[in-house]
Amino acid sequence: MKITTKMRRPLLTVLLLLACTFTFAQTLSFEDLQNLTNMSSTQAHDFLTSSKGFKADGNQMLNGKSMEQYKIVHGTPDKTETILIGASVKSLAGTSSRPVTYLTYQESDINNLLVQAKKSTMTLVFQGADLKSSIYRFDNSLFRASISISFDKKSGSVDVQQKE
Repeated sequence: MKITTKMRRPLLTVLLLLACTFTFAQTLSFEDLQNLTNMSSTQAHDFLTSSKGFKADGNQMLNGKSMEQYKIVHGTPDKTETILIGASVKSLAGTSSRPVTYLTYQESDINNLLVQAKKSTMTLVFQGADLKSSIYRFDNSLFRASISISFDKKSGSVDVQQKE
């Protein structure tokens, strides 16, 4: 059977969709991380487990605070993404928010989130480094975010908090 021009386009489309299915990018966008800051525990759990494929993995202490932990593993342990969600805090205005931390061991994941943050409505207010990582701080009237990328490019984190 000869493949005609009319058959090539749908075939190419199917092949591209299959290729995209097997290519892993970071599971959450920078906007998703911002949205998680104002979700209830139930909403965050449902969003992460039902929509994004994460699994609840108990609680973890971070800076002396207990945080809900969610993980997703794409094949091998070095392709693990972790989300830590802190306890809800009520502001003076009556709104609830919670700190969100995203951890990854994939250079491409953290670089994609950095690009998304730079394109967001947030402004880069600080770019610097400590002994082991590059640090980028973003700010706007609603959120505060910090992105840390290790110098060896083997890990990174994004911390997002809603302002009071």
